[in-house]
Amino acid sequence: MAAVEIQLPEGFATVAEYAAEIKHVYKQYAHLPNMHIVDFFVTGFWQTLPREWQEYFEASDFELSSLLSLASTGQLDQRAPESLHSYVRAMFHLRLNYHGSPPTDQIEKENHQQELWYFLDSMSPKKKIEVAELSQLVANVASESKCSLVVDVGAGQGYLSRVLAYSSTGLPVLAVDSSPKQQRGAESMQRRTIKRLQGPRAAANGFKWDSERAARLEHTVMHVSLDNASQLAEAAHATAPDARWMLCGLHACGDLSSAVLKAFAESDATAVVLVPCCYNHISETSQEGSVVGFPLSLGMHGTWLGQNALKTACQATSRWDASPEATLAAFRRNYFRSLLHFLMVAQNQIASDGVAPAVGKVTNTELQAALAEIPAAAIAHSSADEQDFAVYVLAALTKLDHAWRPTAEQCIACYREHGGAGLRQIAAAWTLKSLAGPLIECMVVVDRALYLAEHCTAAGRVRAFALFDPVTSPRNVVLVAQRT
Repeated sequence: MAAVEIQLPEGFATVAEYAAEIKHVYKQYAHLPNMHIVDFFVTGFWQTLPREWQEYFEASDFELSSLLSLASTGQLDQRAPESLHSYVRAMFHLRLNYHGSPPTDQIEKENHQQELWYFLDSMSPKKKIEVAELSQLVANVASESKCSLVVDVGAGQGYLSRVLAYSSTGLPVLAVDSSPKQQRGAESMQRRTIKRLQGPRAAANGFKWDSERAARLEHTVMHVSLDNASQLAEAAHATAPDARWMLCGLHACGDLSSAVLKAFAESDATAVVLVPCCYNHISETSQEGSVVGFPLSLGMHGTWLGQNALKTACQATSRWDASPEATLAAFRRNYFRSLLHFLMVAQNQIASDGVAPAVGKVTNTELQAALAEIPAAAIAHSSADEQDFAVYVLAALTKLDHAWRPTAEQCIACYREHGGAGLRQIAAAWTLKSLAGPLIECMVVVDRALYLAEHCTAAGRVRAFALFDPVTSPRNVVLVAQRT
């Protein structure tokens, strides 16, 4: 078994010791990340919190904006009860630091980024940074592991694949995606990139194109899952029978990341470089005998997170302080959505234990259309917040194509029942829930790192570290495993 290189929080000597502690702490607080915000009022979730927590957040001088710094930095004032301080300290102390990014020669990095001009067309600023950083890392790992073929899984439009194949890294790449539409788009962009690389500007900058380069990139459509991950090895062997090969993926979604790691573990792949994404699409339940996406390792065996908790792992609390208006608006949306569910249950439109329909984002256009349908007299004597809720209810039900329509008076009465305290409760509960997100991500990362280590010899190397800025790219952790 290989050693796992992760910078652990202070007080932990081994990854196994850390894994045991985060499992223990998670069980203690699992009810918080597993809260479903839509059910907040129906289930009376607020009353399940310690009374001293409720009193702290319900104090008349408590500022809603202070929740932003609580989520981003763990800042609590001295009036907060010790049990709340203890929860917040645990959530921040147990987070992995993710330091240890491999040093990159600055000149090499600048040359690589200058060369990327030919490949960055149609990419968002965020994607440009991610492709630049990850392509350099993959190239370095491929060189260290002497790999002559890279299998890029979940390649999408082929952004990463083209950089790996056509830049100075010059790696043969098999780009794999499950969507024929994505493949066609990638091949179209591939032709545009080749045309650019054959152009006068590239020639003037010393870029020499030859027909051999075009053969470095091959696209294929393949549906990869946990049950058929072995087909990645088969595809690699068919592409280059005698080559040492490796796997990579940029933001492989949910169980696709688990499948990539399984393909590495059960094949002769020499290395894997993976940036996972979409923890909410990781499977935990399965038919008897089938494979699940979590846990993968023996070290995390028996751990259960829950789908609401995995969704919580996708929260980017590091962004809250940087976007205060957007965060406060999100609190209000959660409040309105929870109130709508409460109103529907109260009016017998849905069972209290029924599945809440997914409303999604209600647009300004939809809100304006709903406002036009409400008689002015019906909301004339209500507050602006009460009116906004009545408009939201009509817009959301219209979006759902639901036949039931409550009166404006019913909506206003529902809002008044919970009032401003309801918004504060929702915002506080959402913050407490979201604080556990990074810990849940750590549990997934540690599980995957241990799984890789279990399938490498002692001579191998397994790392997990932050590759991107977490504010720009919240899913910024990369897993790297090399067998030799």
